[in-house]
Amino acid sequence: MTDPHIHIEPIGFFHTYTKEKHRVPRQPDKNLGIHGYILLHKEHNFEQALQDLDSFSHLWIIFQFHQALQWKPMVLPPRGKQKRGVFATRSPYRPNPIGISVVSLISIHGLCIEISGTDLLDETPILDIKPYIPYADCISEANSGWLDAIEEPNLIFNISDDCLVEASEIKEKKGVDIILHIKQLLRESPYPHPYRRIKQINEDMYELSIRTWRIIYTVHEHDESMIITILSISH
Repeated sequence: MTDPHIHIEPIGFFHTYTKEKHRVPRQPDKNLGIHGYILLHKEHNFEQALQDLDSFSHLWIIFQFHQALQWKPMVLPPRGKQKRGVFATRSPYRPNPIGISVVSLISIHGLCIEISGTDLLDETPILDIKPYIPYADCISEANSGWLDAIEEPNLIFNISDDCLVEASEIKEKKGVDIILHIKQLLRESPYPHPYRRIKQINEDMYELSIRTWRIIYTVHEHDESMIITILSISH
């Protein structure tokens, strides 16, 4: 009789500066995604398993949603205001908390695989790694289901000189690229949502919370664009 249980062990863990779920991009993104590295376990012959992987530019990463403690049949995606069946979303709250992401391969040194453009948290368990192969993995005629009916926002960021100075000091003292985090969190929409720590201050002014920082910004819609002006960054 076939064993109904599947036994899977992590082959390593992903390491980065991003530890909080609300700061992670909702999808991999080559420009706004997270940079980090996978460290594979020693004494498993993974050095041999990595041979020839550095000839590829992109990888599929199969991982565990280790902070998703229970599954939900219906979830509210970051885009839109309607709940959807979890199998029609990329939500981490799945019957088996397994995720897949396409990432850019930067380099491989020993058991360390440097990648960028990810949507992974620090200490994410890695279950498998596969090469991304365009002729097999890219389907040009594929549609995006219910997402096709949701208009993609065109965001234009204006950042004041004072905010750029403050952001530079934060990066120097804390090692946090606060501007990158702002763009990551607002890329789906700059308006309040259960997945975003945003509150409305007045008609067109909002406050975004990132850790203990507070970002004040305005939103003005013009033609098909949303102009987001960052007014202040305070601690």
